[in-house]
Amino acid sequence: MNLKRKLVALLLSAVVACGLVPSLAFAAIGDIPSGETPIGQVHVSISDTLARPAGVNYPAPRGTIAEGDVDLYSSDSAMSAIVRLANEKGVAVVGADKGYITSVAGLGEFDCGKKSGWMGTIDDWFANTGFSSVTVSSGVLEPGSEVDLMYTLDGGPDLGSDWGSNDKTVASLSVGAGILSPSFSADVHSYTLTLPEGSTSVALTPTATNKNFQVKARVGGTWYKRGAEIPVSDGSVIEVVCGDPSWPTMNDAANVPAQRYEITVQVGSSGSAPVFSDVDYSDWYGDAVTFVAARGLITGYAGTTLFGVGDTLTRGQLATILWRNACPGEYASYDPKTAKNEIDIAGSADGMYYTAAANWAFANGVITGIVLEDGTRDFAAEGKVSFEQLVTVLARLCAAPGELESGGSDLSAFADGDLASDWSRSAFAWAAKKGLVEGYDWPTGKYLVPGEDVARERVAVVLKRAFEMGIM
Repeated sequence: MNLKRKLVALLLSAVVACGLVPSLAFAAIGDIPSGETPIGQVHVSISDTLARPAGVNYPAPRGTIAEGDVDLYSSDSAMSAIVRLANEKGVAVVGADKGYITSVAGLGEFDCGKKSGWMGTIDDWFANTGFSSVTVSSGVLEPGSEVDLMYTLDGGPDLGSDWGSNDKTVASLSVGAGILSPSFSADVHSYTLTLPEGSTSVALTPTATNKNFQVKARVGGTWYKRGAEIPVSDGSVIEVVCGDPSWPTMNDAANVPAQRYEITVQVGSSGSAPVFSDVDYSDWYGDAVTFVAARGLITGYAGTTLFGVGDTLTRGQLATILWRNACPGEYASYDPKTAKNEIDIAGSADGMYYTAAANWAFANGVITGIVLEDGTRDFAAEGKVSFEQLVTVLARLCAAPGELESGGSDLSAFADGDLASDWSRSAFAWAAKKGLVEGYDWPTGKYLVPGEDVARERVAVVLKRAFEMGIM
């Protein structure tokens, strides 16, 4: 890199590190442009989620400060969308009228160290220019775009923006109602995507390892941005590309080749091999595995073709399955590396595949933790799920208000009903009445076996039944 380019890079780096996000030049920030009508909406999020280092007196994280959809106009930029949301939510944004954001909701640049400040992404990409230049007219900002303004502690790497790395791999890839085989891994570049019969499109949400590089997908000669619905048919080939050297980036990476991933689409099951190598699709659970995998609820073990038949489901896995169903948008954009544990009991952790799911499950009372002998609670994300735990969690999630209380706890229809824990009895009674739980049909009667560790394929069967009954 010559001296001139180094100086430019250093100046840009200083802007990113200090959170100096250029703003629009307009008279009244956030006002509706005169004479214009909306062309759609964009989703805007303003957040401060990074944990503070120990031993320093920094302001505590604010979490999500503001989030929502705002109208988009043809003269808009990403900055005007941010300010419009802030105005609607009553959040103070300081400095935008002078060319950069210095403070949001009282949290300013440098408040958490010399590299702290505000920076952000457009469709999960840290653009190579200020938010004022990310406009509708430039084609970068469009209806359906995701605009995220975030607080960094170290100038970007803690948010996935790394000037010191030219890694162009894709860290994760989620799909809509389809089954990706094998499960996605950054080092595997060829896949088959099986879609339900009759499918004509699919949404792909790839996440770059380094978000200074854009990720797009194309079919034929048409490019689609991250998260867009892509038209497909049986036999279509989708190419996912991260960091094409011709695309803009803040990094000096023109000589680093893009990472490319090829996905062949199969619509329906005709002629396709089993998705999971350890699944006997003719067995009692085969259809259920296909059902939950097609919905992206149980996706198998990452980097393998294994569903995990015979393996006991863990509590973190259960939380993740239910969160994927309840919050598909959050799951599609989830980056475990930046996920922070928000549970005030033991048993969860930062940066795990289940972190956001555990936060959701605990906050909504779906999984409340195991009571230990000393009276404290433990989320126990790595702990095994028993059958009575599974049924209790599903009852908390799916039963109508008051339904558990009014349904009683009579389990006399089951030969071992008295073995169910007191905390699970009303859930079992509810599930049995709904037909969700039938028990094992043995010669001496029907048995619940409430304490049995529940295998992943049995969970698939219960979930399929719940969906077909309209419980979920």
